[in-house]
Amino acid sequence: MMTTQCRAEVLGKLFVIPGTLCILPDQQTIVDFVNKALNQIVPGLASVYFCMEGAISVTTSDPVINCTGCATNWDRAFASAEPCALDRIGTRRLPLRTASRLYGFLIYSIDNLEEFLPYEPYVANLANIVTTELERRSLELTRRTVQEQLHQVLQELESEVVDRTTELAQRNAELEKEIQSRNSLEKALRLSEERYRSLTIATTQVTWTASPLGEVIEDIPSWRLFTGQKEEEVKGHGWINAVHPEDRQQAMMGWLQSVKTASIYNTEYRLYRHDGEYRYVSVRGVPILEGDGSIREWIGTCTDITEQKLVEAALQKSHEELEIRVQERTAELAHTNEILSNEIAERKRMEQALRETDRHKDEFLAMLAHELRNPLAPIRHALHVLKKQGHTDPTLEWGHALVDRQVTHMARLLDDLLDVARIIQNKIRLKMERCDLNDIITHAVEDCLPLIEERKHHLVLSLPEEPQWVEGDATRLEQVITNLLNNAAKYTEEGGKITLSAMQTGVYALIRVEDTGVGIAPELLAHVFDLFTQADRSLAHSQGGLGLGLTLVRQLVEKHGGSVTAASAGVGQGSSFTVRLPLLPTIQPVIESTNESMPNTSISLLSDLRILVVDDYVDAAESLAMLLQAEGHEVETVHYGLKAIEQAQSFRPQVVLLDIGLPDLDGYEVAKRLRALPETRDTILIALTGYGQAEDRNRSQNAGFDHHLLKPVNFEKLSDLLASA
Repeated sequence: MMTTQCRAEVLGKLFVIPGTLCILPDQQTIVDFVNKALNQIVPGLASVYFCMEGAISVTTSDPVINCTGCATNWDRAFASAEPCALDRIGTRRLPLRTASRLYGFLIYSIDNLEEFLPYEPYVANLANIVTTELERRSLELTRRTVQEQLHQVLQELESEVVDRTTELAQRNAELEKEIQSRNSLEKALRLSEERYRSLTIATTQVTWTASPLGEVIEDIPSWRLFTGQKEEEVKGHGWINAVHPEDRQQAMMGWLQSVKTASIYNTEYRLYRHDGEYRYVSVRGVPILEGDGSIREWIGTCTDITEQKLVEAALQKSHEELEIRVQERTAELAHTNEILSNEIAERKRMEQALRETDRHKDEFLAMLAHELRNPLAPIRHALHVLKKQGHTDPTLEWGHALVDRQVTHMARLLDDLLDVARIIQNKIRLKMERCDLNDIITHAVEDCLPLIEERKHHLVLSLPEEPQWVEGDATRLEQVITNLLNNAAKYTEEGGKITLSAMQTGVYALIRVEDTGVGIAPELLAHVFDLFTQADRSLAHSQGGLGLGLTLVRQLVEKHGGSVTAASAGVGQGSSFTVRLPLLPTIQPVIESTNESMPNTSISLLSDLRILVVDDYVDAAESLAMLLQAEGHEVETVHYGLKAIEQAQSFRPQVVLLDIGLPDLDGYEVAKRLRALPETRDTILIALTGYGQAEDRNRSQNAGFDHHLLKPVNFEKLSDLLASA
């Protein structure tokens, strides 16, 4: 009865050691703890040695026996290793071996074999448990690395495990103190049994033993508690019936192979639990060897790893779902990219179409201007011819003046139309130079005076005595003033008053055009400078217009760094327009206008010239030839480019008035060929055309033209050019 109690006590104490080892910080502490436990629990021991990692730890103060040879035999089979020094003096040793390495040996000497013999299996069991715990410590480090990457659910589980582990460690420490303080075997047994029950409830491990042949011969309480099998059902190989049917063959074949080769059994399978659920377990079995290397018995553990498997499966599923989502998102992005690519291609196509349409529009405007100017040219030519007849009939003079004004008006409308188109496309280029605003205003008044006189307006002109110098394009600034004056004349009834004044305010010049005309409605005032905007007033329709003049004024003024505003008290209250332009500093030297020094070289100084007129518009060519012949020039006309080249070689003209749009060769090609002929190499070439855009002028200059005039030509300007020839 006493032996049974001692065995039970020892059994309980040895089984509590794994839980206690979990809280020990390092290997040396584990060794010291086991040494102390063995000497306190197992009777008959003389001394205990742990030969681990080349060092020998002892539990007595006896001289240390030299065991350095053990360190060189760790990686060799135990049966083939050289006998240890401790073996030669009658001690025993148990290998602390795992599948991956040999940690060392548990070596002990016996003082009383009869007392010790019943406890020898438990010492072997202890050695296996120590090895398992050392291996578990290594595996635990790896598991922690994996667990750090798991989901928040696993973090909660880890927190619970840590709390339970801390609680168990604290409980184990308390139990150890109680064991050390009690001398009564009965109290120690009760405490041991209590600790065993706590560990059985808290831990997921199942410990088992088997015979050297791999059969279960002793009762395994932890196995029965987990699986619900009875003791008789576990004996032999009956334990395999608790393994999942799909895993049985693999589990049994692996176990038999380990028994045959005396190698560590390490596998995983699904094990039936008493509540009807199969749980994943990690199984590890280690052979306990005799001194001759034969297997005394097998000791192993089954650790429930179901939660770990579930977490791994969840993580794998999460990775798969993430991969699917990435693929779906990639497909969506590819589809979106395809749509965007199509949209970009469509937008590029539309942009190209718009550019093509814009190009066609420019070509149309140029052709429109050319075609509209062509009929104006012979009208003006015929008008000049009629004027030279010397008629004194007032009615004829009135008709001549009327036709001249209307031709000039139509030419100005064409110029405004093309100018607005060029400004909108930012194609207009200003010839910036230093000029006097007083001169610009004077010239503008001279241009508008016929219309003002026709409508019997009273013009009041107020200009400063000192010059007002600005940096700008004099022609374009004159166009601004002319448009404002024409606008005032059109929208002011006969006998009305128009006031044009200029003054200096600080570093700016203010030019104001006021009239007593029909005024501007308040709702229209903010839009008078918009393109194609016309006031809905009675005189507007009678005077015509495209609504381009004021738009052109604003664009040109802003390009000169200025501004223009409109004001009106309402319909019937007249209107005023104010232009604000920056002045140049007054310290710059005044440059006298060269206009005074230029003598009038028109009609009076003309000499007889040989002039070749080339134009496919027959009326324009013949009327111009008639006008030039009336001035005393020798003139010939042709209507085709090739004919012009042929005629020029025989006629040897001093001046060629050449149209650009010819039916066979265009004027540019004709000019190039004339420049290549010795007869016309030095001839004055004047382009007389309806194409007046900047690119047309540049092209004519590159082709060899000396001058570029627009139809209907101003005959006084043409006379000046002929005089200079």
